[in-house]
Order: sequence, then structure tokens, then C-alpha cells
Amino acid sequence: MWCDLLENYIIIFYIICIIIFIISVKYSELKLLFKKVIHLKKIEDKKNLKYMQSYIFNIKNRFYKKQNIFKYPYKLNGLIRYKSTVASLSNNSNTYRLTDIVNEHIKKGNPTTNKIINNVLLNQKVSITQEELNKLLNLSKIKFDLPITKETYSALLALVDKPQYRRGGAGIYIFTHKTTNNKYVGSSNNLFRRLKQYFEKNVFFNNKITGLLLPLIKKEGFEAFTLEIIVIPSSYPKYSHCFLEQYYLLSKEFNLNKHKIVNFRINQGYKIYLYDLNYKTLYYRSNSLNEFCRDLGIHYSSYKKCIANDSPYLNFFKISKSLITEAIPINLSYFKLRELIIKCRKESLNKLHLSYGKVIEVFDKEINNTMTFTSIIKASYRFGISRTTIKNYITSGKLYKNRYHFKFYDKI
Repeated sequence: MWCDLLENYIIIFYIICIIIFIISVKYSELKLLFKKVIHLKKIEDKKNLKYMQSYIFNIKNRFYKKQNIFKYPYKLNGLIRYKSTVASLSNNSNTYRLTDIVNEHIKKGNPTTNKIINNVLLNQKVSITQEELNKLLNLSKIKFDLPITKETYSALLALVDKPQYRRGGAGIYIFTHKTTNNKYVGSSNNLFRRLKQYFEKNVFFNNKITGLLLPLIKKEGFEAFTLEIIVIPSSYPKYSHCFLEQYYLLSKEFNLNKHKIVNFRINQGYKIYLYDLNYKTLYYRSNSLNEFCRDLGIHYSSYKKCIANDSPYLNFFKISKSLITEAIPINLSYFKLRELIIKCRKESLNKLHLSYGKVIEVFDKEINNTMTFTSIIKASYRFGISRTTIKNYITSGKLYKNRYHFKFYDKI
């Protein structure tokens, strides 16, 4: 009896093992089968995708060829790039690139008006009126025969250099090739610095000789050219030299210029504003820090200090990155504003020098004693602190180390 039961259990065990083996084999087969199905599905999807893409491109190509309004100049990475020839050139057309407008205008030789200039400079968000343009065109040109001699160099400096300011005058310069009459026009807000780069070999010819003008100068020398200069008065609007340069660039004669559109650099950097101490008057605004420092002759470190500490500049101005809408803009030319800054700077320096020579009285709170020093320098030596620190304690009225009280004293 026990033997029969044992045989039955063994048979059942073998059957279970066989079933488990069959299931495992079938599972692996099913797994491989599913992998093959998924792989085939991906391949099929890719084929369908490629078919659909080719189908769509074929429809587009048949449509464009049927319409016959597009050209196929070249391909890029398998995609066709189209260039429209439908729209005609007009002042208000946005389909043409700005270079196309410039080249078409130069080719036709039409007169250059403020509308043409404004269309060319549309992306830079600047504009000029015809009245302002006519005013610029009426400015006189001063002609110099090259090369510059000692006699002509003094006249050139007198024309473009402004020694009382940190920068020279703005304007444009025109080089004319005597043989071919080909011309080159350039502009700068500092003509003295720009022309110095041309005529001083240690500055100019160390740079890479690029473009059309510089190689020609190096090959034939300055004696092959004449130079004309137009100085922009300081009372004229800002960027006047750039507008005048753009006017000449739209002329066929100026074929030594490779770039035909002036970069005004309007939108570079962040806006900076110059107010009075109460933020009620707006003296100046700029679109970049470089422009701010260059126009007003203010050093970068002074700007940084005023912004970081929210301190006044020369005890007369406030520099800010924020526009105060309540502040009233003052109609002051750059010339007058720079004169005002120079005046405030001189007054500030005079006060500083007087303060260094004044008698300093120091009251010691702990021992109830008063010390007198003949100058702020001697007081700084005695206490081992800077003159600026002593001045700050005098201004604030605070005690140094909660013990010493500094103040100016008029009598020795």
C-alpha cells in the first residue's frame, strides 16, 4: 500500500516538473516573440513616417512648381530653402532684407531721404527727420591733403581735439582715393582718438589689416588719399554722426566700405539715469555703462560706488538704474551738462582739500578730555585710521569706538 502511494507521488512530481519546464520554455518563446513584434512595429512606424514626409514634400514641390513663383537656390540638410521673388521693393516692404534695400537703392542711384535712412535703420529703432538731415548736410567739410605734415597736424588737432574734456568731438571722416575717386566714410564720437589710430603707425598698423581701405593705405600710402572731416557741434542731437555716416553709405561713390549699415549700438547694456539729489530732475539717460562713462567723463569705480552705497555723486547728483517717472527731464545739452559736472567736481575737490587742512577737535568721553590736531592728517596718524573714516564720523556725529567724538574746529 505504501509503495503504491509513493509511486503515485513520484508520478505527480514528474508531471509537475514537466509542466513547469513547458511553461518556462513557452514564456521565453513568448518573450522573444513580443520583442520581434515590437521591433517590427518600430520599423514599420519609421517606414510610414518617411513615407508621410516624402509624400508631404512631394505635394509641396508639385504645388510650388505648378505655381511657378518660387526659386530653389540650394538645399540645406535635405530641406529645401525658398527665396521669394513675389514682393516688389518698396519703402514699406518687410519681405526684403535690409541689405537688399541698401543694394537696390545704391544700384538705382535715387536721392537719399530720411525715409530711406529710417527704413534701413528700422531694426535699430532710431529715426531722423528730413529737417535734421538737411541741417547735418549743411555742415561744412574741412579738407586735408595727405600725408599729414607738422603744419596740417596742428590744424587737425585744433579741429577735432577738445582738451578740456575727456573725449574729443563727434563727427565723420571721408578718405578719397585720388586716382579712382573711390571713397570711404567713417564716424566716431571721438574723432581725435579715431584719427590717432590712423596716423600713428604704432597704434594703427599693429592691428590686423582688414577691409578694403586699410590694405590700400598700406600699399599706396596716405599720399594716395585726401581727407575730409565734418565735426558735429555738441548742441546737435545724439547719434547725429551715425545718421550722417549712413547717408553717405547709401551713395555709390563710397565703395571702399564693405558694411553699408551703421550699427548705432542702441540696445546694448542696461539703462542708467542721472538725477538731482531729490530725484525731481532728470539730467541724463544712457543705454549702457560704457556710454554713460564716456559721455559724462565719470569713472566706472565712481558709478559702482554710488550704485552700491546709494550715495550721491559729487554731493549734487544721484545715479540710478531705475526710471523715475515723476522726474522732469531737463533740456540741457551734453556740452552744458559736462560743464556742470566739471564745476561740481572742482567744488568737491576744493571742499576736500579745505577739510584736510582744518583743525580737528577730538573729545575723549571716558577721561573727559579734549585733544586738538592741526589737520585731519595728523588726527588720522594719531588714531591709526584713514582721513575718510574721520570725515565720515564727523558727518554722522557718531562716536569712534563709542569713545571719541570728532569735529572740525575753526580756532587753534
